[in-house]
Amino acid sequence: MLSMRSRIKYIVSLFLGLMVLSISHLPGVGAASLSTDYGQFTYAATYYFDATFYGHGVYFPDWAQEHIWYRHVLGYEMDYKEKTTFYPLGQYIDGRELPETMDGYDIVYLIEETIEYGNVYFDGSKAVITYRLPYYQYSDYGISEMKVVLEKEYYSGYVYYEVVTAYPISGPDVAVYENHHWVD
Repeated sequence: MLSMRSRIKYIVSLFLGLMVLSISHLPGVGAASLSTDYGQFTYAATYYFDATFYGHGVYFPDWAQEHIWYRHVLGYEMDYKEKTTFYPLGQYIDGRELPETMDGYDIVYLIEETIEYGNVYFDGSKAVITYRLPYYQYSDYGISEMKVVLEKEYYSGYVYYEVVTAYPISGPDVAVYENHHWVD
């Protein structure tokens, strides 16, 4: 049986340990890690993504989240594609440091904004949406134009859309990798 003094020490050490653990999971001042941004991105895309397109719900599947993150944040397969653009999250890609003007939540927010306010053209079952950001967003994020591609799907007689991809097209903080080199 533990003495009262030992119990108090145990409770205090447990409390301090939990405090240190909690603080260690907070993002650093001024910058968050890419793992924190990825956590924000997937959390917002899974639990808070709320978009409709022509009166139909829009679903943001896990595979599309992974594609957007790995391709347009981390640069996966950028050497095998003609052109790749990147969200400015302060990451290092192929020897280049990108500006840090947004985080994981911001990516999901811009995807929703693009779906809601963008210009649409249809290509078969796909809807391609481009959006020119208003100045206040453009100056905050360093992105002037976004693109989102949706795919029309059917389930039990209901129509819905899935996000296929979403990426920045242009802007002062958007890095562009084209034909095996960085475009300045």
